[in-house]
Amino acid sequence: MDRRESEEPGAVFDVQELLDRCLGNVEFAERILEKFLLRFDVDLAEMEQAAMGEDPEFIARVAHRLKGASAAAAAHGLQERTAEIEELAVQRCTSDIPERLKDLRSEWSRFAECARLSGLPSDSGF
Repeated sequence: MDRRESEEPGAVFDVQELLDRCLGNVEFAERILEKFLLRFDVDLAEMEQAAMGEDPEFIARVAHRLKGASAAAAAHGLQERTAEIEELAVQRCTSDIPERLKDLRSEWSRFAECARLSGLPSDSGF
């Protein structure tokens, strides 16, 4: 079993942490999560495209942005995966990035499922 498969759901997405960060304002937490869900997939696709062209500067910028957004959304697994990709891009280890992007894509699927099960956002179609 992969170590991530055995993690607690909070390691993927900590709903309570997000709500605490939003001072208990559920509507605000929903808006943050909705924007995060919409933007992350676009940025991930752009990084995957950039990896084919071996553009480490672009990958590092996008990974850094996603790392911060993941932290804000209490998406710890995504934060860890994007930090790994950012570091590889900064070190120009482009041959390792495609495999890490696969890991990130898998973590993204896990996050989206946890977000759906969390009940936030309540009226989103993600």
